[in-house]
Amino acid sequence: MRNEERREWIEIFIGGAFGIIAIVSAIIEYLMGDNGAIAGCIKDIAGTLVVVVILFASIQIKPRNILGILKESVENWGKENAPLIFKVKGFQQAQGTFYTQGFALLQEPKEYVKLVQNNLEENSPEWDNYAQYTSRRTGKFIDLPDYGIMISENFDITVVMSQSHFKAMDEIEKIIDEIISCVNIKYAKYAKASRIGKDLKFKVAFDKITKKDDINNFVETLDYILSIVKVIA
Repeated sequence: MRNEERREWIEIFIGGAFGIIAIVSAIIEYLMGDNGAIAGCIKDIAGTLVVVVILFASIQIKPRNILGILKESVENWGKENAPLIFKVKGFQQAQGTFYTQGFALLQEPKEYVKLVQNNLEENSPEWDNYAQYTSRRTGKFIDLPDYGIMISENFDITVVMSQSHFKAMDEIEKIIDEIISCVNIKYAKYAKASRIGKDLKFKVAFDKITKKDDINNFVETLDYILSIVKVIA
Protein backbone atom coordinates (compact mmCIF):
# COMPACT_ATOMS: atom_id res chain seq x y z
CA MET A 1 0.00 0.00 0.00
CA ARG A 2 1.43 3.39 -1.03
CA ASN A 3 1.89 6.17 1.54
CA GLU A 4 -0.94 8.21 0.00
CA GLU A 5 -3.37 5.28 0.11
CA ARG A 6 -2.27 4.39 3.64
CA ARG A 7 -2.89 7.93 4.91
CA GLU A 8 -6.32 8.04 3.29
CA TRP A 9 -7.25 4.68 4.83
CA ILE A 10 -6.17 5.78 8.31
CA GLU A 11 -7.90 9.16 8.10
CA ILE A 12 -11.17 7.88 6.63
CA PHE A 13 -11.71 4.58 8.41
CA ILE A 14 -9.80 4.66 11.69
CA GLY A 15 -10.19 8.40 12.23
CA GLY A 16 -13.85 8.16 11.24
CA ALA A 17 -14.44 5.29 13.69
CA PHE A 18 -13.07 7.28 16.60
CA GLY A 19 -15.10 10.26 15.49
CA ILE A 20 -18.30 8.17 15.60
CA ILE A 21 -17.35 6.89 19.06
CA ALA A 22 -16.94 10.48 20.25
CA ILE A 23 -20.36 11.48 18.87
CA VAL A 24 -22.15 8.44 20.33
CA SER A 25 -20.47 9.00 23.71
CA ALA A 26 -21.58 12.62 23.70
CA ILE A 27 -25.20 11.54 23.08
CA ILE A 28 -25.03 8.94 25.88
CA GLU A 29 -23.52 11.52 28.23
CA TYR A 30 -26.38 13.89 27.48
CA LEU A 31 -29.05 11.22 28.01
CA MET A 32 -27.52 9.94 31.26
CA GLY A 33 -27.12 13.37 32.77
CA ASP A 34 -25.03 13.23 35.96
CA ASN A 35 -24.42 9.52 35.49
CA GLY A 36 -22.63 10.04 32.21
CA ALA A 37 -19.10 10.27 33.62
CA ILE A 38 -17.98 7.08 31.91
CA ALA A 39 -19.50 8.12 28.61
CA GLY A 40 -17.84 11.50 28.96
CA CYS A 41 -14.49 9.82 29.54
CA ILE A 42 -14.95 7.67 26.44
CA LYS A 43 -15.88 10.74 24.41
CA ASP A 44 -12.79 12.65 25.55
CA ILE A 45 -10.49 9.72 24.80
CA ALA A 46 -12.03 9.17 21.36
CA GLY A 47 -11.76 12.86 20.57
CA THR A 48 -8.08 12.83 21.50
CA LEU A 49 -7.48 9.70 19.43
CA VAL A 50 -8.94 11.40 16.36
CA VAL A 51 -6.21 14.04 16.62
CA VAL A 52 -3.54 11.37 17.19
CA VAL A 53 -4.72 9.34 14.20
CA ILE A 54 -4.65 12.36 11.89
CA LEU A 55 -1.13 13.21 13.13
CA PHE A 56 -0.01 9.63 12.60
CA ALA A 57 -1.50 9.58 9.11
CA SER A 58 0.50 12.67 8.14
CA ILE A 59 3.80 10.94 8.89
CA GLN A 60 5.44 9.56 5.76
CA ILE A 61 7.05 6.17 6.31
CA LYS A 62 10.19 5.49 4.31
CA PRO A 63 9.31 3.03 1.53
CA ARG A 64 11.00 -0.34 1.91
CA ASN A 65 12.46 -0.14 -1.57
CA ILE A 66 13.43 3.53 -1.63
CA LEU A 67 16.63 2.69 -3.52
CA GLY A 68 14.74 0.91 -6.28
CA ILE A 69 12.13 3.66 -6.54
CA LEU A 70 14.83 6.31 -6.81
CA LYS A 71 16.74 4.42 -9.50
CA GLU A 72 13.62 3.71 -11.52
CA SER A 73 12.43 7.33 -11.32
CA VAL A 74 15.74 8.83 -12.44
CA GLU A 75 16.31 6.24 -15.18
CA ASN A 76 12.78 6.76 -16.52
CA TRP A 77 13.34 10.51 -16.53
CA GLY A 78 16.39 9.97 -18.69
CA LYS A 79 14.54 7.70 -21.11
CA GLU A 80 11.63 10.14 -21.41
CA ASN A 81 14.03 12.90 -22.45
CA ALA A 82 16.10 10.84 -24.88
CA PRO A 83 17.50 11.39 -27.45
CA LEU A 84 18.29 14.88 -26.16
CA ILE A 85 20.04 13.27 -23.22
CA PHE A 86 21.46 9.77 -22.67
CA LYS A 87 22.30 7.82 -19.53
CA VAL A 88 26.06 7.48 -19.82
CA LYS A 89 27.52 4.04 -20.44
CA GLY A 90 31.03 3.26 -19.25
CA PHE A 91 31.07 6.26 -16.90
CA GLN A 92 34.60 7.03 -15.72
CA GLN A 93 34.82 8.29 -12.16
CA ALA A 94 37.22 11.21 -11.89
CA GLN A 95 39.81 11.04 -9.14
CA GLY A 96 38.74 12.86 -5.99
CA THR A 97 35.04 12.85 -6.87
CA PHE A 98 32.12 10.67 -5.77
CA TYR A 99 30.27 10.82 -9.08
CA THR A 100 29.75 7.35 -10.52
CA GLN A 101 27.05 7.95 -13.13
CA GLY A 102 25.52 10.67 -15.23
CA PHE A 103 23.67 11.90 -18.29
CA ALA A 104 25.16 13.22 -21.49
CA LEU A 105 23.68 15.96 -23.70
CA LEU A 106 23.74 16.17 -27.49
CA GLN A 107 26.64 18.30 -28.66
CA GLU A 108 24.57 19.44 -31.63
CA PRO A 109 20.91 19.97 -30.59
CA LYS A 110 19.91 20.01 -34.28
CA GLU A 111 20.54 16.25 -34.35
CA TYR A 112 17.56 15.71 -32.06
CA VAL A 113 14.97 15.91 -34.83
CA LYS A 114 16.88 13.45 -37.00
CA LEU A 115 17.20 10.95 -34.16
CA VAL A 116 13.50 11.16 -33.38
CA GLN A 117 12.57 10.74 -37.04
CA ASN A 118 14.83 7.68 -37.27
CA ASN A 119 13.15 6.25 -34.15
CA LEU A 120 16.44 5.67 -32.35
CA GLU A 121 16.08 2.54 -30.23
CA GLU A 122 17.51 2.22 -26.73
CA ASN A 123 20.60 -0.01 -26.49
CA SER A 124 20.98 -0.19 -30.26
CA PRO A 125 24.54 0.26 -31.64
CA GLU A 126 23.65 3.81 -32.71
CA TRP A 127 22.20 4.57 -29.26
CA ASP A 128 25.40 3.32 -27.65
CA ASN A 129 27.37 5.55 -29.98
CA TYR A 130 25.73 8.53 -28.28
CA ALA A 131 25.61 7.12 -24.76
CA GLN A 132 29.23 6.04 -24.39
CA TYR A 133 31.30 8.15 -22.00
CA THR A 134 33.89 8.76 -24.74
CA SER A 135 31.34 9.72 -27.41
CA ARG A 136 32.08 12.88 -29.35
CA ARG A 137 28.42 13.31 -30.28
CA THR A 138 27.42 14.01 -26.70
CA GLY A 139 29.05 15.86 -23.84
CA LYS A 140 28.84 15.73 -20.07
CA PHE A 141 25.64 17.21 -18.76
CA ILE A 142 24.75 15.93 -15.28
CA ASP A 143 27.09 13.98 -12.99
CA LEU A 144 25.47 12.03 -10.16
CA PRO A 145 26.66 10.05 -7.16
CA ASP A 146 25.62 6.44 -6.65
CA TYR A 147 21.96 5.98 -5.75
CA GLY A 148 23.03 4.37 -2.48
CA ILE A 149 24.79 7.59 -1.46
CA MET A 150 21.68 9.63 -2.24
CA ILE A 151 19.60 7.71 0.29
CA SER A 152 22.29 7.57 2.99
CA GLU A 153 23.66 11.12 3.17
CA ASN A 154 23.35 14.66 1.84
CA PHE A 155 24.72 14.92 -1.68
CA ASP A 156 25.17 17.16 -4.68
CA ILE A 157 25.13 16.84 -8.44
CA THR A 158 27.11 18.77 -11.05
CA VAL A 159 25.56 20.32 -14.15
CA VAL A 160 28.09 20.83 -16.95
CA MET A 161 27.53 23.43 -19.67
CA SER A 162 30.82 23.29 -21.54
CA GLN A 163 29.43 21.72 -24.72
CA SER A 164 30.53 23.47 -27.90
CA HIS A 165 27.20 25.18 -28.58
CA PHE A 166 27.16 26.60 -25.05
CA LYS A 167 30.72 27.90 -25.31
CA ALA A 168 29.76 29.71 -28.49
CA MET A 169 27.15 31.76 -26.64
CA ASP A 170 28.28 35.30 -25.84
CA GLU A 171 26.55 35.43 -22.46
CA ILE A 172 26.95 31.84 -21.29
CA GLU A 173 28.37 32.96 -17.91
CA LYS A 174 25.32 35.13 -17.31
CA ILE A 175 23.00 32.33 -18.46
CA ILE A 176 24.52 29.91 -15.94
CA ASP A 177 24.11 32.46 -13.14
CA GLU A 178 20.48 32.95 -14.15
CA ILE A 179 19.82 29.19 -14.11
CA ILE A 180 21.32 29.01 -10.63
CA SER A 181 19.12 31.88 -9.49
CA CYS A 182 15.99 30.25 -10.94
CA VAL A 183 16.71 26.93 -9.21
CA ASN A 184 17.34 28.64 -5.88
CA ILE A 185 14.08 30.57 -6.11
CA LYS A 186 11.80 27.84 -7.47
CA TYR A 187 13.20 24.94 -5.42
CA ALA A 188 14.53 26.74 -2.36
CA LYS A 189 12.95 24.22 0.02
CA TYR A 190 15.06 21.28 -1.08
CA ALA A 191 17.79 22.39 -3.50
CA LYS A 192 20.71 24.81 -3.34
CA ALA A 193 22.58 25.67 -6.54
CA SER A 194 25.96 27.39 -6.72
CA ARG A 195 28.79 28.05 -9.19
CA ILE A 196 31.94 25.92 -9.26
CA GLY A 197 34.81 28.33 -9.66
CA LYS A 198 35.06 29.90 -13.12
CA ASP A 199 34.16 26.70 -14.95
CA LEU A 200 31.05 26.47 -17.11
CA LYS A 201 29.26 24.30 -14.60
CA PHE A 202 27.43 24.48 -11.30
CA LYS A 203 26.43 22.13 -8.53
CA VAL A 204 23.08 21.56 -6.84
CA ALA A 205 23.01 20.29 -3.25
CA PHE A 206 20.22 18.12 -1.81
CA ASP A 207 19.42 16.56 1.54
CA LYS A 208 19.52 12.78 1.59
CA ILE A 209 16.50 11.08 0.09
CA THR A 210 14.30 9.32 2.64
CA LYS A 211 10.81 9.32 1.14
CA LYS A 212 8.93 9.30 -2.14
CA ASP A 213 8.34 13.06 -2.06
CA ASP A 214 12.12 13.59 -1.94
CA ILE A 215 12.47 11.54 -5.11
CA ASN A 216 9.72 13.52 -6.83
CA ASN A 217 11.37 16.80 -5.84
CA PHE A 218 14.77 15.61 -7.02
CA VAL A 219 13.55 14.46 -10.43
CA GLU A 220 11.46 17.61 -10.81
CA THR A 221 14.59 19.70 -10.21
CA LEU A 222 16.50 17.73 -12.85
CA ASP A 223 13.63 18.24 -15.27
CA TYR A 224 13.47 21.96 -14.55
CA ILE A 225 17.17 22.40 -15.28
CA LEU A 226 16.80 20.46 -18.53
CA SER A 227 13.75 22.53 -19.51
CA ILE A 228 15.82 25.74 -19.25
CA VAL A 229 18.59 24.15 -21.31
CA LYS A 230 16.02 23.28 -23.99
CA VAL A 231 15.06 26.93 -24.20
CA ILE A 232 18.58 28.34 -24.52
CA ALA A 233 20.20 25.56 -26.59
